[in-house]
Amino acid sequence: MKVETKVGLLFVVSIILVVIFASAMGVISPFSNTRTLNVRYNYAGGLEDGSPVRVMGIKVGKVRRIEFEPDYKTDKGEEVKLRVVIEVDKKAWTSIRKDSKFFINLAGVIGEKFLEISPGSLEASEFDSGDNVRGEDPPRIDQLISQSYGLAGKMIDFMEKNEGSASNIIHELDHLFTNFNKTLAMLDKVQKNKDISRMIDNTVKITDDLAYLTGNLRSKKAEETYALVYKLLFRLEPLDGPQIKKFLQDEGIKARIF
Repeated sequence: MKVETKVGLLFVVSIILVVIFASAMGVISPFSNTRTLNVRYNYAGGLEDGSPVRVMGIKVGKVRRIEFEPDYKTDKGEEVKLRVVIEVDKKAWTSIRKDSKFFINLAGVIGEKFLEISPGSLEASEFDSGDNVRGEDPPRIDQLISQSYGLAGKMIDFMEKNEGSASNIIHELDHLFTNFNKTLAMLDKVQKNKDISRMIDNTVKITDDLAYLTGNLRSKKAEETYALVYKLLFRLEPLDGPQIKKFLQDEGIKARIF
């Protein structure tokens, strides 16, 4: 065999081995059956190239790459500066719908970061490969810690500046609860006094009778009676003494009032 033939065979074998190694490492996937999505974030939260992509806790893909796009805006006009390109297996593609949510999650307390996709509803339409979708930005732990320190500092400063006021407030609250306990003790003594208890019972009965009376005064029959009295007074108002006397005499009533 010629030297040229050996070199050519060695070159072909080397290329095949490189392709196999790259495929095993996930750098290239010539026979893969995956779809891609562009998930937009403003904070990646530790996500890296090659981080897993999971649906319902099952690994279905990986993060292919993360790119900066400072000039990108969504259809709603929001500026989103990171593009996370993910690959998803075809078997899980139909579970991802346009109402799905894309979170950056953590495996355990100090585990690796991964991209979690919540499955969408059957009513929502599916994505096309290469579509853009807005992800849910993870919370900034450093900002939360910084804000907590700031809030604690403000509380300490407030307490130091208002130490006297705080002491007065505590003293007044203690005085209020002491008086309240005394009031409860006096009420307990009042309840044990038979005369006062009887007076309270009588007062309750009187208020019940008044409530019953006022309830009857607001009844429909009472309203009809009020209307009849009003009409009678309205008709008697223009009458003078002689007319009333004549009216009573005509009715056969002997009266010498007038």
